[in-house]
Amino acid sequence: MTNKKFTLSYLFIFALLQFSFAHLPPKKGNTSGTITPKQASYRMDCASASAQIDLNINNVRARLKTSGDFWWDGGDGGYIIPEPEPGEEEISSVFAGALWIGGIDPGGNLKIAAQTYGSSSGNEEYWPGPLTEEGLTDEDNCANWDRFFTVHKTSVDQFKENWAIALSQNRTELTPDEIPDEIKGWPALGNPFFEAIHGFALPTGNIGFNGLGEFWDEGGVAGSYDPQFGDYPILSFRGCDLNAPTIPDQMIFSIINDGGGIHLNSNGDNLLMEIHNTAYAFKADDEVNDMTFYKHRLINRGIEDLDSTYVGLWVDLDLGCYSDDYIGCDSDRGMAYVYNADGLDGNADCSDCNGVATYCTDIPVLGIDFFRGPIGDSGEELAMSSFTYYDGSAYNPNNAMVDPQEATEFYRYLTGSWRDGTPFTYGGSGYSPTSTEYVNFAFSTPPNEINGWSMCNANLGNGDRRTIQSAGPFTLMPGAINEMVTGLVWVPSMTYPCPDLTRLFDADDKAQMLFDNCFEEYLTKTIEPLAFDPINIFPNPYSLSAGGVLQVEQLPKNAMLSVFDINGRLMKTYTGETQLQLDLSVDLDRPSPGTYVIQVQAEGYAAESYKLLIME
Repeated sequence: MTNKKFTLSYLFIFALLQFSFAHLPPKKGNTSGTITPKQASYRMDCASASAQIDLNINNVRARLKTSGDFWWDGGDGGYIIPEPEPGEEEISSVFAGALWIGGIDPGGNLKIAAQTYGSSSGNEEYWPGPLTEEGLTDEDNCANWDRFFTVHKTSVDQFKENWAIALSQNRTELTPDEIPDEIKGWPALGNPFFEAIHGFALPTGNIGFNGLGEFWDEGGVAGSYDPQFGDYPILSFRGCDLNAPTIPDQMIFSIINDGGGIHLNSNGDNLLMEIHNTAYAFKADDEVNDMTFYKHRLINRGIEDLDSTYVGLWVDLDLGCYSDDYIGCDSDRGMAYVYNADGLDGNADCSDCNGVATYCTDIPVLGIDFFRGPIGDSGEELAMSSFTYYDGSAYNPNNAMVDPQEATEFYRYLTGSWRDGTPFTYGGSGYSPTSTEYVNFAFSTPPNEINGWSMCNANLGNGDRRTIQSAGPFTLMPGAINEMVTGLVWVPSMTYPCPDLTRLFDADDKAQMLFDNCFEEYLTKTIEPLAFDPINIFPNPYSLSAGGVLQVEQLPKNAMLSVFDINGRLMKTYTGETQLQLDLSVDLDRPSPGTYVIQVQAEGYAAESYKLLIME
């Protein structure tokens, strides 16, 4: 049964003029959902996005949506870590996240896209797909791009091996069968396979270069992607050697925009921003196995400059139970973090928290880092410029410290002040209109430092907090591109209360070092494959006359089992189950007596083979 953290409601009123409403759906126990009307000024072109996918190559399973949402599925938290075994309870360390972007046009008008929970009820700020150079889109374009494009390092390695073989044979072109499907379907400029695979054509011209997937340009037409001539998907970073591109173990690419309709969550005017999100991760045998990373590329498709632009990451940081978390930040590292308020996550008997699974007494900490910020107007890389937060209304009676409702309120949180424009101040909750000790970063001291400022030593009560990490200001001219890279760092089994975050800081420093060295360590690192636990296959020998099923038990998660005859001919393949019951008479079309081979493969494991004797 799916646990719903909050219930969604809908209110639609139609008259001669259509009115739409911004709705912040409350979580369980929270009655703060409010409705603010906004009159529609033009027809909404795009339907709500629907595609979802998981980044799941390592110990994390992170949900992504083409509506611009991170880490939830529209109802439940979807940053599951540790990755559970089949049948185990799923515990999420984050509930939801999204990008906030705001800027001022030459006429002094605020334009902003600031998504929270609205996409779950049709009140979104983002839609799938690129915009034209004039900042336009339509329903078909959004529907076509309502999808993700995934590439694994294993596919790229196989492709590069096939290319090397072709060159050794004096061939300068691969056949389509030699190109993995992930590489043939990559949305890069000029891809000759794209339309046949996905059913729609790629854009061309300027938008193609700026708006499509990155690739290694090996041969063929320069600047045009064609894997038949050795081109393959890559991930590049500002300041890294273009001759040594990054190939993560898994990367998931999507394009979204804020121009597909009316902004019903923030009530803000459209920026006409196009955003390319690449989520990626590495499978490792160290702390990196508990990390995920995100590259966000911003393109201003509007016709006017955007001044005083800020980009931020809004996150509902729920570490298991959502009502007993504390938050803080390390401004030098550009990292926000969440930890538990005490040594017990959730209820006293470790039961769930209003339907949400908890970490009980084995509680981790999680950090969200601005590993690389956008470029400022003077050419410098911007660090995190502010860390703000607010509460759900059920936990805070102060109207200035709760969910924003109007565009200016979203922009205030994004640029470093409270909902009512009051500056953040040092000490307590950070809200003190009479204080002049202004700060840009709330709760900037580690929780175990007695004389610092943290939620722990401020002795704040329970709350359901949302955070905003921002970088700015900078200017985006029409057609200008900027980008930032973020990541989540997770460390298990902390000592509470008021934990020492040294292990989190060390893990984050390692992640920052990886960025600074362009992930070179993980481009060449080989992870030793694991060995399977003993796999049970019975009865063996198997009697055709006796019939019945062949039981195969204790397979690893997501295993692929293949049955071969003694000559190596593939008879049958099974996938995705930890236990199988094989009817050999049916599945193998009543095989002849003799010796067969069962081969078991799974991601991260060395393949193993077992003999099966079939008797009459």
